[in-house]
Amino acid sequence: MSGPTRSPARNPTLADVAAAAGVSLSTASLAFSGNKPVSEETRERVLAAAGALGYAGPNPLARNLRRGRSGVVGVAVGRLSTAFRDPAALPMLDAVSEVLDAAGLGLLLMPEGDEHAGLPLDAVIYDICGSETWGAYDDLVARGVPLVVVEGPAWAGATYVDVEHRRGAAEVARHLHDLGHRRVATLTLEASHPQREREAGLRDVYPDAELVGPCASDLVAAQRMVGAWWDGGGEASAVVCQSDVQAAGVVLEARRRGLDVPGDLSVAGFDGVATPWLDLELTTVVQPLAEKGRATARAALSRIAGEPVDDVLLPVRMRVGGSTGPASHAT
Repeated sequence: MSGPTRSPARNPTLADVAAAAGVSLSTASLAFSGNKPVSEETRERVLAAAGALGYAGPNPLARNLRRGRSGVVGVAVGRLSTAFRDPAALPMLDAVSEVLDAAGLGLLLMPEGDEHAGLPLDAVIYDICGSETWGAYDDLVARGVPLVVVEGPAWAGATYVDVEHRRGAAEVARHLHDLGHRRVATLTLEASHPQREREAGLRDVYPDAELVGPCASDLVAAQRMVGAWWDGGGEASAVVCQSDVQAAGVVLEARRRGLDVPGDLSVAGFDGVATPWLDLELTTVVQPLAEKGRATARAALSRIAGEPVDDVLLPVRMRVGGSTGPASHAT
Protein backbone atom coordinates (compact mmCIF):
# COMPACT_ATOMS: atom_id res chain seq x y z
CA MET A 1 0.00 0.00 0.00
CA SER A 2 1.47 3.32 -1.01
CA GLY A 3 0.88 6.61 0.74
CA PRO A 4 1.29 7.00 4.50
CA THR A 5 4.66 6.50 6.11
CA ARG A 6 5.59 6.41 9.72
CA SER A 7 6.48 9.79 11.19
CA PRO A 8 9.83 9.87 12.99
CA ALA A 9 8.46 12.35 15.54
CA ARG A 10 6.19 9.91 17.41
CA ASN A 11 4.75 6.42 17.35
CA PRO A 12 1.63 6.03 15.19
CA THR A 13 -1.72 5.85 16.94
CA LEU A 14 -5.03 4.24 16.11
CA ALA A 15 -6.28 7.70 15.16
CA ASP A 16 -3.51 7.88 12.52
CA VAL A 17 -4.57 4.50 11.17
CA ALA A 18 -8.22 5.55 10.99
CA ALA A 19 -7.29 8.71 9.08
CA ALA A 20 -5.10 6.81 6.64
CA ALA A 21 -7.78 4.18 6.02
CA GLY A 22 -10.51 6.79 5.64
CA VAL A 23 -12.67 5.40 8.45
CA SER A 24 -13.81 6.65 11.85
CA LEU A 25 -11.78 5.98 14.98
CA SER A 26 -14.50 3.65 16.28
CA THR A 27 -14.47 1.62 13.05
CA ALA A 28 -10.68 1.26 13.22
CA SER A 29 -10.93 0.18 16.84
CA LEU A 30 -13.58 -2.44 16.01
CA ALA A 31 -11.49 -3.72 13.09
CA PHE A 32 -8.77 -4.63 15.60
CA SER A 33 -10.97 -5.79 18.48
CA GLY A 34 -13.34 -7.99 16.50
CA ASN A 35 -16.06 -7.26 19.08
CA LYS A 36 -18.59 -6.17 16.44
CA PRO A 37 -18.94 -7.01 12.76
CA VAL A 38 -16.84 -4.96 10.35
CA SER A 39 -16.81 -5.80 6.64
CA GLU A 40 -13.81 -7.77 5.46
CA GLU A 41 -13.00 -5.04 2.95
CA THR A 42 -12.94 -2.39 5.68
CA ARG A 43 -10.90 -4.62 8.00
CA GLU A 44 -8.31 -5.23 5.30
CA ARG A 45 -8.10 -1.52 4.53
CA VAL A 46 -7.53 -0.71 8.21
CA LEU A 47 -4.90 -3.44 8.61
CA ALA A 48 -3.13 -2.32 5.44
CA ALA A 49 -3.01 1.27 6.71
CA ALA A 50 -1.70 0.01 10.06
CA GLY A 51 1.05 -1.94 8.30
CA ALA A 52 2.11 1.05 6.22
CA LEU A 53 2.28 3.25 9.31
CA GLY A 54 4.06 0.67 11.45
CA TYR A 55 1.18 0.41 13.92
CA ALA A 56 1.22 -3.04 15.54
CA GLY A 57 -2.24 -2.83 17.04
CA PRO A 58 -3.58 -2.47 20.58
CA ASN A 59 -1.42 -3.73 23.42
CA PRO A 60 -2.37 -7.35 24.21
CA LEU A 61 -2.61 -6.51 27.91
CA ALA A 62 -4.93 -3.63 27.12
CA ARG A 63 -7.07 -5.91 24.96
CA ASN A 64 -7.39 -8.39 27.82
CA LEU A 65 -8.19 -5.64 30.32
CA ARG A 66 -11.08 -4.41 28.17
CA ARG A 67 -12.89 -7.64 28.93
CA GLY A 68 -13.01 -6.67 32.60
CA ARG A 69 -11.94 -3.68 34.69
CA SER A 70 -8.74 -1.71 34.35
CA GLY A 71 -9.09 0.24 37.60
CA VAL A 72 -8.40 3.49 35.75
CA VAL A 73 -10.66 6.46 34.96
CA GLY A 74 -9.55 8.88 32.26
CA VAL A 75 -9.98 12.65 32.63
CA ALA A 76 -9.83 14.62 29.37
CA VAL A 77 -8.36 17.99 30.34
CA GLY A 78 -7.35 19.54 27.00
CA ARG A 79 -3.95 21.23 27.26
CA LEU A 80 -2.17 19.98 30.38
CA SER A 81 -0.31 23.27 30.83
CA THR A 82 -3.60 25.18 30.85
CA ALA A 83 -5.25 22.75 33.24
CA PHE A 84 -2.53 23.14 35.85
CA ARG A 85 -2.53 26.94 35.58
CA ASP A 86 -6.29 27.30 35.99
CA PRO A 87 -7.15 27.87 39.68
CA ALA A 88 -10.75 26.84 38.97
CA ALA A 89 -9.65 23.46 37.59
CA LEU A 90 -7.25 22.36 40.31
CA PRO A 91 -9.72 22.04 43.24
CA MET A 92 -12.05 20.02 41.05
CA LEU A 93 -9.33 17.67 39.81
CA ASP A 94 -8.12 17.24 43.39
CA ALA A 95 -11.63 16.27 44.55
CA VAL A 96 -12.05 13.83 41.66
CA SER A 97 -8.75 12.19 42.55
CA GLU A 98 -9.69 11.98 46.23
CA VAL A 99 -12.98 10.15 45.56
CA LEU A 100 -11.52 7.79 42.97
CA ASP A 101 -8.54 6.98 45.19
CA ALA A 102 -10.88 6.11 48.06
CA ALA A 103 -12.64 3.70 45.70
CA GLY A 104 -9.34 2.09 44.72
CA LEU A 105 -9.25 3.56 41.22
CA GLY A 106 -6.46 5.38 39.45
CA LEU A 107 -6.75 8.53 37.37
CA LEU A 108 -5.26 9.13 33.92
CA LEU A 109 -5.00 12.73 32.70
CA MET A 110 -5.67 12.81 28.96
CA PRO A 111 -4.34 15.85 27.05
CA GLU A 112 -5.56 17.16 23.70
CA GLY A 113 -6.15 14.58 21.00
CA ASP A 114 -7.84 11.22 21.21
CA GLU A 115 -4.92 8.77 21.21
CA HIS A 116 -5.40 7.96 24.91
CA ALA A 117 -9.12 7.25 24.57
CA GLY A 118 -8.43 3.80 23.11
CA LEU A 119 -6.81 2.65 26.35
CA PRO A 120 -8.73 0.26 28.62
CA LEU A 121 -10.57 2.74 30.83
CA ASP A 122 -13.41 2.00 33.24
CA ALA A 123 -14.93 5.45 32.58
CA VAL A 124 -13.98 8.79 31.09
CA ILE A 125 -14.62 12.27 32.49
CA TYR A 126 -14.72 15.00 29.86
CA ASP A 127 -13.63 17.93 31.96
CA ILE A 128 -12.14 21.30 31.07
CA CYS A 129 -11.30 20.89 27.41
CA GLY A 130 -13.63 23.63 26.25
CA SER A 131 -14.15 22.03 22.84
CA GLU A 132 -17.68 21.04 21.86
CA THR A 133 -16.48 18.13 19.72
CA TRP A 134 -14.13 15.26 20.51
CA GLY A 135 -12.95 12.68 18.03
CA ALA A 136 -12.82 9.98 20.71
CA TYR A 137 -16.53 10.23 21.56
CA ASP A 138 -17.72 7.78 18.90
CA ASP A 139 -15.12 5.22 19.89
CA LEU A 140 -16.01 5.47 23.58
CA VAL A 141 -19.70 4.99 22.79
CA ALA A 142 -18.91 2.05 20.51
CA ARG A 143 -16.97 0.36 23.32
CA GLY A 144 -19.59 1.16 25.94
CA VAL A 145 -17.24 3.22 28.11
CA PRO A 146 -19.23 5.27 30.69
CA LEU A 147 -18.86 9.01 30.06
CA VAL A 148 -19.37 11.92 32.47
CA VAL A 149 -19.34 15.42 30.96
CA VAL A 150 -18.59 18.47 33.12
CA GLU A 151 -19.95 21.86 31.98
CA GLY A 152 -19.70 20.66 28.42
CA PRO A 153 -21.81 19.52 25.50
CA ALA A 154 -24.87 17.41 26.35
CA TRP A 155 -23.70 14.33 24.46
CA ALA A 156 -26.14 11.45 24.15
CA GLY A 157 -25.49 8.70 26.66
CA ALA A 158 -23.34 10.83 28.98
CA THR A 159 -24.07 11.94 32.53
CA TYR A 160 -23.95 15.71 32.81
CA VAL A 161 -22.55 17.76 35.76
CA ASP A 162 -23.08 21.52 35.69
CA VAL A 163 -23.49 24.65 37.84
CA GLU A 164 -25.98 27.51 37.69
CA HIS A 165 -24.00 29.73 35.34
CA ARG A 166 -26.91 31.84 34.15
CA ARG A 167 -28.45 32.47 37.55
CA GLY A 168 -25.11 33.47 39.05
CA ALA A 169 -24.25 35.84 36.21
CA ALA A 170 -27.68 37.46 36.43
CA GLU A 171 -27.27 37.97 40.18
CA VAL A 172 -23.98 39.82 39.65
CA ALA A 173 -25.61 41.91 36.92
CA ARG A 174 -28.47 42.90 39.23
CA HIS A 175 -25.94 43.85 41.91
CA LEU A 176 -24.23 46.22 39.46
CA HIS A 177 -27.55 47.61 38.26
CA ASP A 178 -28.53 48.37 41.86
CA LEU A 179 -25.24 50.28 42.21
CA GLY A 180 -26.28 52.55 39.34
CA HIS A 181 -24.22 51.04 36.52
CA ARG A 182 -25.92 51.41 33.16
CA ARG A 183 -23.09 50.97 30.65
CA VAL A 184 -21.53 47.55 31.15
CA ALA A 185 -19.09 45.49 29.10
CA THR A 186 -18.39 41.77 29.45
CA LEU A 187 -15.08 39.99 28.87
CA THR A 188 -16.04 36.55 27.59
CA LEU A 189 -14.40 33.16 27.51
CA GLU A 190 -13.94 31.24 24.29
CA ALA A 191 -17.13 29.71 22.86
CA SER A 192 -18.46 27.02 25.20
CA HIS A 193 -21.53 26.13 27.25
CA PRO A 194 -20.37 28.14 30.32
CA GLN A 195 -19.57 31.14 28.10
CA ARG A 196 -23.04 31.15 26.55
CA GLU A 197 -24.86 30.68 29.85
CA ARG A 198 -22.86 33.37 31.66
CA GLU A 199 -23.42 35.83 28.84
CA ALA A 200 -27.13 35.00 28.81
CA GLY A 201 -27.38 35.72 32.55
CA LEU A 202 -25.72 39.10 32.10
CA ARG A 203 -28.01 39.96 29.19
CA ASP A 204 -31.06 39.14 31.31
CA VAL A 205 -30.24 42.45 33.03
CA TYR A 206 -28.08 44.24 30.45
CA PRO A 207 -29.35 43.19 26.99
CA ASP A 208 -27.07 45.75 25.32
CA ALA A 209 -23.88 44.92 27.22
CA GLU A 210 -20.82 45.32 25.00
CA LEU A 211 -19.00 42.11 24.17
CA VAL A 212 -15.20 42.06 24.61
CA GLY A 213 -13.34 38.91 23.60
CA PRO A 214 -13.26 35.99 23.39
CA CYS A 215 -10.38 35.68 25.80
CA ALA A 216 -8.74 32.76 27.59
CA SER A 217 -8.90 32.55 31.38
CA ASP A 218 -5.39 33.96 31.57
CA LEU A 219 -4.09 36.99 33.45
CA VAL A 220 -1.89 38.42 30.69
CA ALA A 221 -4.39 37.66 27.94
CA ALA A 222 -7.13 39.51 29.84
CA GLN A 223 -4.89 42.55 30.36
CA ARG A 224 -4.09 42.68 26.66
CA MET A 225 -7.68 42.16 25.57
CA VAL A 226 -9.22 44.84 27.77
CA GLY A 227 -6.30 47.18 27.03
CA ALA A 228 -6.90 46.87 23.29
CA TRP A 229 -10.60 47.50 23.89
CA TRP A 230 -9.86 50.71 25.82
CA ASP A 231 -7.36 51.79 23.17
CA GLY A 232 -10.13 51.37 20.60
CA GLY A 233 -12.43 53.74 22.45
CA GLY A 234 -14.27 51.25 24.66
CA GLU A 235 -16.14 52.78 27.60
CA ALA A 236 -18.05 51.30 30.52
CA SER A 237 -18.51 51.94 34.20
CA ALA A 238 -18.30 48.20 34.94
CA VAL A 239 -16.67 45.17 33.32
CA VAL A 240 -18.13 41.74 34.07
CA CYS A 241 -15.67 38.92 33.41
CA GLN A 242 -16.47 35.27 32.90
CA SER A 243 -13.63 34.11 35.17
CA ASP A 244 -11.86 35.51 38.20
CA VAL A 245 -8.49 35.26 36.46
CA GLN A 246 -9.85 37.52 33.71
CA ALA A 247 -11.23 39.92 36.33
CA ALA A 248 -7.85 40.12 38.05
CA GLY A 249 -6.27 40.99 34.71
CA VAL A 250 -8.80 43.76 34.13
CA VAL A 251 -8.12 45.22 37.59
CA LEU A 252 -4.37 45.23 36.96
CA GLU A 253 -4.74 46.85 33.54
CA ALA A 254 -7.15 49.47 34.90
CA ARG A 255 -4.67 50.41 37.61
CA ARG A 256 -1.83 50.55 35.09
CA ARG A 257 -3.88 53.18 33.26
CA GLY A 258 -4.52 55.20 36.38
CA LEU A 259 -8.10 54.05 36.95
CA ASP A 260 -9.31 53.39 40.48
CA VAL A 261 -11.15 50.14 41.19
CA PRO A 262 -13.94 50.46 42.21
CA GLY A 263 -14.00 54.27 42.22
CA ASP A 264 -13.68 54.71 38.46
CA LEU A 265 -14.46 51.17 37.35
CA SER A 266 -16.25 48.21 38.90
CA VAL A 267 -15.03 44.72 38.01
CA ALA A 268 -16.72 41.37 38.70
CA GLY A 269 -15.69 37.79 37.97
CA PHE A 270 -16.90 34.21 38.15
CA ASP A 271 -15.60 31.07 39.94
CA GLY A 272 -14.75 32.19 43.48
CA VAL A 273 -11.04 31.30 43.33
CA ALA A 274 -8.25 32.87 45.34
CA THR A 275 -6.54 35.83 43.65
CA PRO A 276 -3.37 36.33 45.73
CA TRP A 277 -1.91 38.70 43.12
CA LEU A 278 -4.52 41.33 44.08
CA ASP A 279 -4.82 43.40 47.23
CA LEU A 280 -8.63 43.33 47.14
CA GLU A 281 -11.25 40.61 47.09
CA LEU A 282 -13.20 40.34 43.87
CA THR A 283 -16.95 40.51 43.60
CA THR A 284 -17.65 37.16 42.00
CA VAL A 285 -19.93 34.17 41.56
CA VAL A 286 -18.67 31.37 43.79
CA GLN A 287 -19.14 27.92 42.36
CA PRO A 288 -18.62 24.78 44.51
CA LEU A 289 -15.47 23.58 42.77
CA ALA A 290 -14.61 20.74 45.16
CA GLU A 291 -18.21 19.52 45.34
CA LYS A 292 -18.38 19.60 41.54
CA GLY A 293 -15.35 17.31 41.48
CA ARG A 294 -16.82 14.96 44.06
CA ALA A 295 -20.17 14.83 42.24
CA THR A 296 -18.36 14.08 38.99
CA ALA A 297 -16.34 11.24 40.50
CA ARG A 298 -19.42 9.78 42.24
CA ALA A 299 -21.29 9.84 38.93
CA ALA A 300 -18.41 8.01 37.25
CA LEU A 301 -18.38 5.35 40.00
CA SER A 302 -22.13 4.80 39.67
CA ARG A 303 -21.86 4.50 35.90
CA ILE A 304 -19.06 1.93 36.27
CA ALA A 305 -21.28 -0.06 38.63
CA GLY A 306 -24.10 0.01 36.08
CA GLU A 307 -26.35 2.10 38.33
CA PRO A 308 -28.72 4.78 36.98
CA VAL A 309 -27.33 8.29 37.45
CA ASP A 310 -29.22 11.57 37.22
CA ASP A 311 -27.63 14.70 35.79
CA VAL A 312 -26.30 17.09 38.46
CA LEU A 313 -26.89 20.85 38.66
CA LEU A 314 -25.05 22.54 41.53
CA PRO A 315 -26.01 25.92 43.07
CA VAL A 316 -23.79 29.02 43.06
CA ARG A 317 -23.72 32.15 45.22
CA MET A 318 -22.62 35.72 44.71
CA ARG A 319 -19.87 37.14 46.92
CA VAL A 320 -19.61 40.92 47.09
CA GLY A 321 -16.01 42.08 47.38
CA GLY A 322 -14.05 45.27 47.09
CA SER A 323 -13.92 45.37 43.28
CA THR A 324 -17.43 46.79 42.80
CA GLY A 325 -18.96 50.04 44.03
CA PRO A 326 -21.47 52.73 43.07
CA ALA A 327 -21.20 54.12 39.58
CA SER A 328 -19.46 57.48 39.58
CA HIS A 329 -22.10 58.71 37.17
CA ALA A 330 -25.09 57.08 35.49
CA THR A 331 -24.54 56.35 31.79
